[in-house]
Amino acid sequence: MEQELQIGNESHLNYGSECLLSPSVAQDPPAPYSSPHERPSAPPLELMDGATEDEGEDSGDCGNKGLPPPADEVPEGEHNDSIPPQTEWSILSISEHVAREALVQYTANKCCYRIAPAERMVVQNLTPLNTIRYRLQTFTETRETFPISEPYNGGFVDSSDVAPAPAPWAIVVDAPPLFTDCEMHIPVPHTYSVQDCPNCQGRGKNQCHLCSGSGKRRCTACNGTGWQDTSNQSCLFCSGSGKRRCSDCHGGGWQKCIRCSGKGLLLYHSELTITWKNSVAEYVVDKNFGFPIYHLQEVTGKEIFSDENQVVYPIVNFPEPTIDRGSESCIAQHQMQFASNSRILRQKQTIEVIPLTKVEYEWRGKVYSFYVFGNENKVYTEDYPAKCCCSVM
Repeated sequence: MEQELQIGNESHLNYGSECLLSPSVAQDPPAPYSSPHERPSAPPLELMDGATEDEGEDSGDCGNKGLPPPADEVPEGEHNDSIPPQTEWSILSISEHVAREALVQYTANKCCYRIAPAERMVVQNLTPLNTIRYRLQTFTETRETFPISEPYNGGFVDSSDVAPAPAPWAIVVDAPPLFTDCEMHIPVPHTYSVQDCPNCQGRGKNQCHLCSGSGKRRCTACNGTGWQDTSNQSCLFCSGSGKRRCSDCHGGGWQKCIRCSGKGLLLYHSELTITWKNSVAEYVVDKNFGFPIYHLQEVTGKEIFSDENQVVYPIVNFPEPTIDRGSESCIAQHQMQFASNSRILRQKQTIEVIPLTKVEYEWRGKVYSFYVFGNENKVYTEDYPAKCCCSVM
C-alpha cells in the first residue's frame, strides 16, 4: 500500500492509507461533528450516478467583506447530506478504440518509443479498476502586521493621537473569489510616527566607506607611490601625492543616506498583510492493483458528491468505509492546521470516481499491459515492447 503526504504547497495528500492522522485523532473529532446524525451520508453505490450541483451552497454566507463570526458562532447552515438516488450505478469504462488511441498518443510523445505496437497490438482484455478520491478544499484568511518605513518629507502624521489604531481583524476589505489564492497589503491607519533614521542617526548622510571619510583614495596609476614606473617622474594622475579624489563621495568624505534620502527622518507605520489561501487535502483509496496511485494527482475524475459550506462535516456511511475515515482525518487536519493563526472562510468537499482501466494486449507472441486513467485518458506502462536507445549529439 503506497501513501504520500505533501506539505510544501499547503496540500496534504494521502494515497492509500486509511487516515491522515493518528487513530486517536480520527476517533475523537472536534465538537461540531460529535453527533453522527449531523454528518453527510451517501447511499449505496448501486444508487449513485452523476454529480451534484453544489446543493449545499446556500448557507454560511462568508460575504465579500469582513470576516466570518468566530467558530462558536458559526451558523449551522444547510449541508448536502446525500446524493440523489438513481436507478443504477454505471461503471466507468473505456472501449478498445479509446485504449488504443490513448497508447498511440502516449508513444507519440516519447522520443524512444516506436509507435508500431500501439497501432497494431491485439487487445485481449480490458479490466476496469476504478478507484475513489475524496478531496477537501479549505479557504482561509490570515492577517499579520509588519513595520514599514519611508523617508519623511513633512506634512500631516496620522498617529495614534488622532484616533486609536484598529485591530487587524477589524479592518474591512473586499475578499477575492472563493478558493482563490491572493495577497493584499494595506497601511493601518493611526499607526504613523516620525523618528530619526537609524542608519544615519538623523544626520541625513553617512561617512563614505570607500575612503573612510577622507575624501581621497589610493592612486591606482602609481599604486600609491606617487612615481611613474617607466621614468623618474612624479605620477601625472595624482601629482605625486599617491592619492586621488574619491569618486564615490566626490572628495567630500560623506554620502547621502539612502534609507531616508538625506532627510534624516523616517515615517513609520504598520502594514497589514492579508493572505487568502486555498489548501487541499486528498485521500485516494488504494486497491493494490499494481498501479502507482500517486499518478492520479495528475488527472480528474467523475464527481459523484459535492458539499460546500462555511464548515463541512465528515462523510458517513459511504459504501467504501475508508472514505469516511479519510474525510474525518482531512477535516481534523485542517482544523488543527488553521485554528491558531487563520480563519476558515469556506470549505468544500467532493468525492470522485477516477476511471482506471488495465489493458492487456499481445504483440509478437508476448503479452504486455498498460493502464489508462483519469478523464484525460493518460497512460502508464512499464513494459512497452518497442523502446529504443537514443542519444543527443
